[in-house]
Amino acid sequence: MLWIIGFLIIFFSQTLRNNPSYSRIDVWMRVIDQLPSLLNPFDVSHATVGGVDAGWHLLPQRQRFVATSVVLFLAAWSFGAAVCRPLLASARISHCERLVLQTGIGLSGQSLWTLLSGIVGRLDPVSILAPGVVSALFLIISMVVRKTRRSDPARTAESSLFATNRAPKSLWISCGILAFPFLLLLLVNGITPPFDFDVREYHLQGPKEWFQDGLIHFLQHNVYTSFPFLSEMLSLDAMVLMNNWNDGALAGKQLLACFPLLTTLCVFATGRRCFGTGTGLLAALIFLTVPWTLRTSLIAYSEGALTFFLISSVMSALLAVRESDDRGRRGLVLATGLLAGSAMAAKYTGLVSVVIPVGLLLAVSSRNGREFVKSALLFSVGVLITIGPWLARNFVDTGNPVYPLMYSLFGATDWSPELNNKWQLGHLAPEHSLATIPRHLLDIVVRNDWTSGLLFGLAVPTVVLLGTSKNVRWLWMMTVWMLVTWWAFTHRIDRFWIPIIPVTAVLAGAVWTLFRERGWRILLISVIGLSSLYHLQFWRHPHGLTGFQIGLMDLSAARQTPVRKDFLFLNSTLPDDASVLMIGEAEVFDARFCLHYNTVFDKCLFELWTAEDSDSRSGSADRRMKTADQVRRALAERDITHIFVNWLEILRYRRPGSYGYTEYVTPARFGALVGSGVLTDPVPLLAGLREDLSEQDRQLIRSWTGHELLQPNERSWTPILLYRVAD
Repeated sequence: MLWIIGFLIIFFSQTLRNNPSYSRIDVWMRVIDQLPSLLNPFDVSHATVGGVDAGWHLLPQRQRFVATSVVLFLAAWSFGAAVCRPLLASARISHCERLVLQTGIGLSGQSLWTLLSGIVGRLDPVSILAPGVVSALFLIISMVVRKTRRSDPARTAESSLFATNRAPKSLWISCGILAFPFLLLLLVNGITPPFDFDVREYHLQGPKEWFQDGLIHFLQHNVYTSFPFLSEMLSLDAMVLMNNWNDGALAGKQLLACFPLLTTLCVFATGRRCFGTGTGLLAALIFLTVPWTLRTSLIAYSEGALTFFLISSVMSALLAVRESDDRGRRGLVLATGLLAGSAMAAKYTGLVSVVIPVGLLLAVSSRNGREFVKSALLFSVGVLITIGPWLARNFVDTGNPVYPLMYSLFGATDWSPELNNKWQLGHLAPEHSLATIPRHLLDIVVRNDWTSGLLFGLAVPTVVLLGTSKNVRWLWMMTVWMLVTWWAFTHRIDRFWIPIIPVTAVLAGAVWTLFRERGWRILLISVIGLSSLYHLQFWRHPHGLTGFQIGLMDLSAARQTPVRKDFLFLNSTLPDDASVLMIGEAEVFDARFCLHYNTVFDKCLFELWTAEDSDSRSGSADRRMKTADQVRRALAERDITHIFVNWLEILRYRRPGSYGYTEYVTPARFGALVGSGVLTDPVPLLAGLREDLSEQDRQLIRSWTGHELLQPNERSWTPILLYRVAD
């Protein structure tokens, strides 16, 4: 009790690091002020943004997007159910556990089918939905032709589990009431238009380009699209079904919002199986209320899928370990491999965070050498089925199955030592000093804006069960493994550790089992209930502490809100035949015009097209440029009509400690092209005050050759410019 209360006091006394003008105490004060609104679970409106209309009367605007996501979800589930019908026929698992496994395998299979269909150029609704339709027919026929009704192991397991692990009816009701507004907010806000940089650079930009081309192919200008794209393929599916990349992105985001819901269900199933129904209910509520749960849904990060596949892999592995029937165990081990491989298909880091630890769990739990060999083979087969096609695709495209990683081992046809060094410097931890571990640990458990005090506040007391509960040991080993590998092998971005949240939530729920005294359980319910009110206010804060969310805003107006003003201008003014070369700009999803761009880790198109080939000083500010006529021809060959330069992004990349940006790009080069008649005088699309820049930034700009061209007077500068290619 002292630990829980003391930890929460420290947790709630923190200032929000990404919003320094707010503290958690401020959010608590708003809880008190807005309590009547919080107690109304249907108050999910966010109508205060610019006076935009909002309300339940606007719900019909969302129907076609929701319908598309529902169709895709049912198609994926049908496929997963068809696969799991023979695979898990002998497994003694509950309906809830079976549903989690079916849906997880189904979504992974749907994504994989989209990859294969796209590679052969069959991105059409019939091809996309074919596995789901065939699987649905198979399930219907199987039910019709089944003449003899056998004992259902799932039903037996379900009734047995409830008989021995019942929770008080009051706990069910309390958790249901507290969970309802969070579930509603997740569903309503799943359709929030994309606003995050990474999402608009590659999570949705890659599927957009493939949809427009009708083919999944190698994108040399966007290295990120060579990552495994499990969740992004579902967005591509939605684009295909709606025959529109912009509408499909919203429907895809609505579908991806199902991952947190599935994770919540999986947390409940895992907690109930390991510790009882009471733990399952509390663990699910704790996970559901964590601000990261909403944030990953709003932004559509791949971590939403990775988080689900991590906890579902853990659940499946624990079920396999407990399964006494040999056939049932083999099916569960194979299912575990499919889910673990899917985690890696969602993000490369799934290899370290899921495949390795879950594989080790199965290995050390084998009862004998023969079982170990069988489990290892089945698990490996499952992993290869779900990640293998992604690796094969990269191997065919570049000669490197994990492109752009491990260049020193595999090489790559579209990579270089310079780009590889730049990539590694940008994705490695800045230091590995053991003295910094306490600070980094506090950043995770206490200081992070979007974490919950309930996670480690309630999980830590369960260490007293390490000696008596094998489940507690495994869950703590997963938690520690994730924290150690996050610190040792990543560049320590906060979202890299969030997949461990559901595992920690199960541990937090297990605190329910420590004592049966009435006072202990009243304390827990009170702490969780009050914290849930805090998190509900945090989710609904008018200043968007979890990120931009539309609630029940008018969808037409909401879709324009996150679009940058310069892109709104370009979309409305550029001629239909415009083709724009984007320099320093890769956040291009909102563009409705033809464009050419490259990410910061890809070769600069402007340098490739305009630099003198005989000058090998790649990336140098002194590298010679082609003659004006040669540059004019190079642009004409690619039908370039305009050049867009984002000096603000170039400045961000060139700051000390950032990724770096080719020094070849300087204001003087564009001044020379204007002077030679290749380009017309630029149109400023953004103006800023030099006094708003830091002294370091001002010095950096002054180091650029021709920097005075960006500074029309002593006070201002023009960070975004649009040039027209002269006729």
